[in-house]
Amino acid sequence: MWIDITRGMAALRSAWSFGSTDAAAETRTPMVADLQADFLAEAQSYMNMGRHQSAAILAGDALEESLRKLCVNFCVALPARPTVDGMNAQLVKIGVYDTLMEQRLAELKTLWEKANCGLWSEVSKSDVETMLGEIRAFVSEYVMN
Repeated sequence: MWIDITRGMAALRSAWSFGSTDAAAETRTPMVADLQADFLAEAQSYMNMGRHQSAAILAGDALEESLRKLCVNFCVALPARPTVDGMNAQLVKIGVYDTLMEQRLAELKTLWEKANCGLWSEVSKSDVETMLGEIRAFVSEYVMN
């Protein structure tokens, strides 16, 4: 069942990124805060159910949407399929946050990728709890301002 949900989310994300980047940015911007909140709330729900791997996937999705919103807010040109690493590097380059934050976000992305690839033994519950807290703090400090 989780595979079907993941495929559905991937389909929605790819559908949102069709068309011109300007039109996609305008369409996506009002929904991003809702997506972040939805992803984080759902991730917490999965944590409460004992499904920390699923929570890591949703938390990573929230991180990706947060970086996308920051790029739009700071007028960073995004390719058709932006990556977390690319957005992260561009945001550091223009001074939105420092290299320490860039490194921490890269670590969170690595945990997200491990969960996405099914490397369950490398995704601990405590790591995911930390991930959720750090993404919430990142969103409140950089995205919601």
